[in-house]
Amino acid sequence: MKNKLSLLYLLILLSMGWQTSAQERITLKGTVKDSLHQPIPFANITIVNEKEGGICDEEGLFSFITTLALPFEVQVSSIGYQTATLQINNAQQAKNLVIYLSQKQENLGQVDVEGQITDQSFNKINPKLVDRLPDAGGGNIEGLVKSQMGVSSNNELSSQYRVRGGNYDENLVYVNDIEIYRPFLIRSGQQEGLSFVNPNLISSLKFSPGGFEAQYGDRMSSVLDVRYKKPRKLSGSVSASLLGASGHIEGSSKDNKFSAITGVRYKTNQYLLGSLDVSGDYNPSFFDAQTFLTYQLSEKWAIEALGYYSQNNYSFEPIDRETSFGTINDAKKLKIYFEGQEKDLFQTGLGAVSLKFLPNSSNQYKLTAMGYRTYEEETYDIQGQYWLQNIENLDGSTPNPQEDGIQNIGVGTNLEHARNDLLGIIQNMALQGKHQLNDHLLSWQVKYQHEYFKDYINEWEMRDSAGYSLPYSDKEVKFVYAYNADAETSSNRVTAYLQDEFRVNTANGFILVNAGIRINYWDFNDEFLISPRVNLLFYPNIDKTTRYRLAGGIYYQSPFYREMRRPNGTINKNIKAQKSVQIVAGIDRIFEAMNRQFKFTSEAYYKHLTNLNPYQVDNVRVRYSGENNAKGYATGIDFKLNGEFVPGVESWANLSLMKTEEDILDDFYIDTDENDNETTVYPGYIPRPSDQRVSFSLFFQDYLPNNPSFRVNLNLLFSTGLPFGPPQSPRYMATNRMPAYRRVDIGFSKDLTKWLNKKNTLVKDCRIGLEVFNLFDINNTISYFWVRDIHNRQYAVPNYLTSRRLNLKLSAYF
Repeated sequence: MKNKLSLLYLLILLSMGWQTSAQERITLKGTVKDSLHQPIPFANITIVNEKEGGICDEEGLFSFITTLALPFEVQVSSIGYQTATLQINNAQQAKNLVIYLSQKQENLGQVDVEGQITDQSFNKINPKLVDRLPDAGGGNIEGLVKSQMGVSSNNELSSQYRVRGGNYDENLVYVNDIEIYRPFLIRSGQQEGLSFVNPNLISSLKFSPGGFEAQYGDRMSSVLDVRYKKPRKLSGSVSASLLGASGHIEGSSKDNKFSAITGVRYKTNQYLLGSLDVSGDYNPSFFDAQTFLTYQLSEKWAIEALGYYSQNNYSFEPIDRETSFGTINDAKKLKIYFEGQEKDLFQTGLGAVSLKFLPNSSNQYKLTAMGYRTYEEETYDIQGQYWLQNIENLDGSTPNPQEDGIQNIGVGTNLEHARNDLLGIIQNMALQGKHQLNDHLLSWQVKYQHEYFKDYINEWEMRDSAGYSLPYSDKEVKFVYAYNADAETSSNRVTAYLQDEFRVNTANGFILVNAGIRINYWDFNDEFLISPRVNLLFYPNIDKTTRYRLAGGIYYQSPFYREMRRPNGTINKNIKAQKSVQIVAGIDRIFEAMNRQFKFTSEAYYKHLTNLNPYQVDNVRVRYSGENNAKGYATGIDFKLNGEFVPGVESWANLSLMKTEEDILDDFYIDTDENDNETTVYPGYIPRPSDQRVSFSLFFQDYLPNNPSFRVNLNLLFSTGLPFGPPQSPRYMATNRMPAYRRVDIGFSKDLTKWLNKKNTLVKDCRIGLEVFNLFDINNTISYFWVRDIHNRQYAVPNYLTSRRLNLKLSAYF
């Protein structure tokens, strides 16, 4: 009997064990992406022949639990993409899913004629990550660009960036094929405010650090190509933080013929500027509004319109400043008490209308008219009385002003004055065409542009040190510098390009070719330029995970208004275009690690530079010599690794090594030895102002394993120091180095969407976040204030950027 009972208990236990196994809980977790490895938001995931499933969030992430027995099939679908089906064989596989969907080739109204070769020299950036990026720029899209390969920056208050040895003016920005311009008189990041591009309006974002195609304009460094949305349904967003607020709304008509997207933004740097060394009443106010409208007139005709208006006001009344600098053995302190104020106004507007004609699926024409206007005022009268002091004696003791007599080693007064006004008007009209001819995609454009600038400059600085006006003269009072000019220019440009994209098959693989040519004529200096360019992309047959890239060409930078202007404000009517002959070689390789996919990219480049227009940089202001009297080079190598370091979220790291130098052809100085023998010295090659040898950036995302709605995002930037020298000195003296730029920003966010959905709200995505700017409270130097002591020695007193700050942020999408 006991044996029978034991057997019965055994059968019951086995039965219970089998049932437990059959009802095992399996977690399906992963990411849905497109063919370019970008997340697909709100894709549907269902188990075939079952009602179980889930929906991706805005980052393409999904997670749900099933008790179905293995194996089973999962189906993934999203509007505009081909449906994918895959089989799940084990629980481990279910936790690390990365599913790729291919786009459908459907005709929804009028579409653009696209080529078979895309993004040969471009990296695609997910614009939605700007909301994740902890950045003191307050949500500018350029915060993401600064973390890209080949890009460097040393100013968190500015949206400007340098690319592979170029300066801020060498970067192109396009929004829906319209070239974007920025204000001309801005001299510091404090005044800059909002950049043109509104992240809430973007549908796609691409960036090229060099070697770009002929269809892009005449600059020597980079291209940022932005496309604004054509919405299909009503939605919008609002966000607010201690740095400002923004909102947008988008929608379309019932028949989808008309669509509109509009955004407004407000930003203030007052909170950040309160951490600078110069204390005072900061009152910056930056506002912009823009809209993008589309209307489908018929199957073949469509119209688009882009409108933009911005007003940046910067008001500042400084009170005092106290800065400690130097070394442990030679520590000094600068104290300044100020009187006066600064008031600046930057008012810009842009309007553009495009008419698109699509006669058939193989041909497209686009006629665009654009007008841009900027009015800028820079007004200040600021007097500063300064004391330069020793903090310690040479033996380490604190100096006593009565006994040592050396506490104040420099006393002086500084007076700065400016009344600068600039009016700029740019108008252009462009006709563009694309034609699919068998295996070739031909693209072309002809563009006419008129430029008008009226500029008035009255700017000077006077410095009195120890009772003497500097620079000293026993006959007259001299200024440190004085610019006084009144200029007016009107000119016309004609540009055009023609390029072909096609595929060449070989025994070892196939090559995608983009070859084109640009022409540029400017009647101001009667200069005609021809720029051939070519891009090659090789896919080998033996290795589908690797591709090789080679690009080269001539990149002219025809002068714009600031490059025509000499330091004293006069215009050089014989100024010519700067020339860059470039070659770029790169490799992309996709590999797997930790059961996830990663991408490694590397590019090496060389730029041969001639006809250069030398310049100096103060904060974000670029002062050109206005002469084509230098030659130079830039060479380096970039590395990028991106992928899911943490499952389901993308992160990346970049390392750039670069060197750029120039030789100013007509500079020299006389060297006198101890016997009064004079020798003429030619400095030769010296570092360019953008010679930032090493740059490293890291953008890292993570979340709590058991609570993915709580995220941590890290943004790290490191760049070695830039060259600098005394103000108003010859360029060959600018060989000192600023300290390295080191900055870590971190953000913590909590997703409130599920909680709000339980309350039956219309919000589809809501997050609250806390950001810590400059986590380690590092004093980064942006420029220098120069003072002299009683012995006429000159000291460079660093102007520091922002210190540690906390920022609260709330954003919601509906």
